[in-house]
Amino acid sequence: MAAAAAEQQQFYLLLGNLLSPDNVIRKQAEETYENIPGQSKITFLLQAIRNTTAAEEARQMAAVLLRRLLSSAFDEVYPTLPSDVQTAIKSELLMIIQMETQSSMRKKICDIAAELARNLIAIPASLG
Repeated sequence: MAAAAAEQQQFYLLLGNLLSPDNVIRKQAEETYENIPGQSKITFLLQAIRNTTAAEEARQMAAVLLRRLLSSAFDEVYPTLPSDVQTAIKSELLMIIQMETQSSMRKKICDIAAELARNLIAIPASLG
């Protein structure tokens, strides 16, 4: 459990570095982010979005990154997840929308849910 918390803390630092005005730091953070496996990205991003004690900028960045992941790499990531994890992601997004108090953040989370739904509708019948 401590290892997972440490990894999540590292991910928050990475989110902060992705927002850095320093091009070198930001570029290094982008390379690190790209090397994280898709399923781990989804887990870390959802945890960051859900964490209302995290910096608002980091939460917003996590929301944008999760939406981008679902729009650009959906076919590589989502269908490979176990069905119980897929169900958990859908449930988690709906719960976060209900619990979110910041309207700008709620809109970003709704955008994620809409992107997920768009991709799920687009899945060929043989996969869905």
